[in-house]
Amino acid sequence: MRRFVVIGFLMVAFVSCVLAQKPFTILDTVHVEEVVSYGVLKKYQSGAKIEKIQSSQFVLGQDGNLEQLLSRTLPIAFKTNAGGLATIRIRGSAPDHTSFNFGGININSLTLGHSNVSNVPVYLFDNVGVQFGSASSVNGSGSIGGAIHLGLQNNWTDGFKAEVRLANGSFGEQLYGTKLFLGNGKFESVTRAYYYAKTNDFKFMNPNYRDFENDIYEIEDTQHNANIENMGLLQEINYKFAEDEFFIFNVWLEKNWHLVQQNMGTNLGNPDFREDYNDDHIRIWAGYKNRKKPFKYEINGGYVFDNAVSNGNTNDTISTQRLIGEAFVEHAFIPNASYKVGAKATRINPTVYAYSASLNHEDRIDFYASYYHRLFNKLTATVNLRQGFVTDFNVPFTPSLGLDFLSLSKEVFVLNFTGNVSRSYRVPTFNDRFWVPGGNPDLNPEKGMNYELGTKWSYCNGTNSGNVKVNAFYMNIDDWILWKNGGSFWYAENVQSVESKGVEFMTDWSYLLFGRRISSGLNYTYTSAQRKESLNETNALNRQLEYVPVHAGNFFTSATVNKFEFTIDGSYTDKQYTDEEVKNILDAFFLLNTSVSYRFKINNKNQIRILGMVNNILNTDYQSSWGYAMPGINYRISLTYKLQ
Repeated sequence: MRRFVVIGFLMVAFVSCVLAQKPFTILDTVHVEEVVSYGVLKKYQSGAKIEKIQSSQFVLGQDGNLEQLLSRTLPIAFKTNAGGLATIRIRGSAPDHTSFNFGGININSLTLGHSNVSNVPVYLFDNVGVQFGSASSVNGSGSIGGAIHLGLQNNWTDGFKAEVRLANGSFGEQLYGTKLFLGNGKFESVTRAYYYAKTNDFKFMNPNYRDFENDIYEIEDTQHNANIENMGLLQEINYKFAEDEFFIFNVWLEKNWHLVQQNMGTNLGNPDFREDYNDDHIRIWAGYKNRKKPFKYEINGGYVFDNAVSNGNTNDTISTQRLIGEAFVEHAFIPNASYKVGAKATRINPTVYAYSASLNHEDRIDFYASYYHRLFNKLTATVNLRQGFVTDFNVPFTPSLGLDFLSLSKEVFVLNFTGNVSRSYRVPTFNDRFWVPGGNPDLNPEKGMNYELGTKWSYCNGTNSGNVKVNAFYMNIDDWILWKNGGSFWYAENVQSVESKGVEFMTDWSYLLFGRRISSGLNYTYTSAQRKESLNETNALNRQLEYVPVHAGNFFTSATVNKFEFTIDGSYTDKQYTDEEVKNILDAFFLLNTSVSYRFKINNKNQIRILGMVNNILNTDYQSSWGYAMPGINYRISLTYKLQ
């Protein structure tokens, strides 16, 4: 029923788009600074590696989720199954060491500590920024390995414009989405809605079959009970008082449901077994922003409600509510220097059936200060200081220092060197501290130190342009929290120290070849992430961590020919350990994908884009999570109609 309601809504939106052409005059759009932008992230973090997904790749990822986008465009490792669950691992860190930021909200679960990256739809956002390495001095708890920023852009639409998107793919995949923009140049309403579903009934070779008499040890099987159904709405209301003064109000509603994919053994032996998981989210972020010089300031506030239900058991409540307030002042007191000081406060009310009744709420307050200085137009230095306070918990002081040096600046190329040192931390999850039995309120925060050196060479001769970036990093994390088997129950403890070091290479180029514009890129990462100390008895000391490939990389190339755009991309993932024993090792694999799109205008106000994509065109048999099947070759076709 929900599916037909959503489809009906989108059809109404489509008809409205067409009918609205006559009564509305489509005027020019004035672009101002984005709410979350690459430049804002970079200013006070010199030497930090922060990447923004290129627009061409971002457009190709609009039909999928964030894991599919990032795994094909950046050197980042994911542990995933066939679409229901994906967790991120930046530079060998754990999933709960990366924060996912929407405005001033870290959308990570306060009970589990991480986000399911499969549930983050690319379609709702205008850009995605990724910070590699520690970001705790800027973002607070949970940014030991990195930070993801989900960006929205103020368009200040004057008139009306709209978009409708329809997609259909293999194994019952379908997406219906719409974006509606309405404004008068000062007031703007932006509505984004989507519905996504997939039956996931793909075929695969199951190695759990045993026919000793005929020497048959695998059989073609079909994945059962791995359905996905997600829907969401993101509503923006923006008002511009003046060119540098405006108000934003964002509401992100999300409802995610999936059947938990069973491993290949269960899928073969008990194909009717079902487990469902439902999580709902309400995220509200509002703020007044005054960016008039020399003093700029913001006052923001938010509310978050997260609720999870497993197997329809509403009695086992797992929900949290958050109230957030934040304010800061930025002052450019001389032309090449500025500082920013601010505070952020959060009141958290958990309602979890397995928590102690004595836990009513928790308060968190962070005070932070940042300083930026540019010297001789060559050297940029930044300092960030952050001190957090948590109810009945000690939070470490987290400073960071960054440098960016312009070494060479010639007519056609620029060479920069960067460096960054930063401290980071993570407050243990509510489950880690308060789950009964096993939670430990006396846990220490996980603490990290991050050291980074980088260089970037940029080239442009008017026809060809590109960048070559190399970063070397070293990160150690102490008091890493794990759950240990205590016999009668599991319990949380600060167990191990981890050392991660490596090199990242990234390049992107835009050039003419036979008169055609070509864009290409290549990314590679070498990551050595190892336990150096552990309270657990383990054979895995000084060995690569689980689900962290030593070598990983990807590439892409796209070419534009008249109204067509052709793209090919591939990704390589090295072998991976999956437990602390030398067994159940995932084989290395390579995935190759291709797409072609065609864009045409009906008239000056209407345009259509058709995109066809084939994933895993080599039909590679691989696993990303031990024992769980992944789909072979599959397709997706989408149609996007835009009223400009």
